[in-house]
Amino acid sequence: MKKGLFVAIYGINNIGKSTHARRLVTRLVREGYDAVYLKYPVYDLKPTGPKINSILRSESGQKVSEVVLQTLFMQNRRDFEPTLKNYLAQGKFVVAEDYTGTGLAWGTAKGLKLGFMEDLNKGLLKEDLAILLTGKRDIRAMEKTHIHERDDLLISKVSHVLLQLAKKYGWVKISLQVEIDDTARLVWKEMSRFLEKTDSDNL
Repeated sequence: MKKGLFVAIYGINNIGKSTHARRLVTRLVREGYDAVYLKYPVYDLKPTGPKINSILRSESGQKVSEVVLQTLFMQNRRDFEPTLKNYLAQGKFVVAEDYTGTGLAWGTAKGLKLGFMEDLNKGLLKEDLAILLTGKRDIRAMEKTHIHERDDLLISKVSHVLLQLAKKYGWVKISLQVEIDDTARLVWKEMSRFLEKTDSDNL
C-alpha cells in the first residue's frame, strides 16, 4: 500500500479555503486517489473542539488569553493526530483546511512570539505539501458571530504573517483568480507537480 499524503490549505478567513480544499479532494478522487477532507480545528473533538467553538463565537468577545486559546488549538491538533496518522497509514490523501501554520499566523498576529508558537506546536506531524491562497477575502462569506472575522485589521496582520511563513517554510503560494475554476486549476497544477516529484523520488 502506498503511503498517504497530507496537504494543508492556508489563507485568511473567507478566502475560499473550504471551496478549494473540497475541490482538490474531489479531483484527487476522480484521479483514483483515496482522498478525504479535514477541517481544523476539529470542533466535534472533545474537550477542545467545543471549547474553541464557544470562544470563537462568543458574543462578548475573547475572554481567555491568547496563550490559552492557542494551547487549545494545539491540543486539538494533537488529540486528532492518531486519527490523521491512521488515515495516512491507510494510504489516504488528507486535504486539511488550516493546520499548524494557521496557529502560528494567528498567534503571532495577536502578539505572541513566533518562536513561542513554533515551540508550542513542536512535535506535531508536518504536512507534506502546504498551499497558501492569497488575495482578497469575500466578505459576503463573513460569519457575523465569529470574533475574528469582524476584525479587518487583525485579518490584515494575519495575511502579512502568512506570507512571511510561506517564505520561511517554502509553502506554495497561489493567487486567487477571478473565476473559481481558474484558481482550482492552479491548485491542481501544483498538486500534480508535487505528485510527479514524489513519484520520481520514490523510483
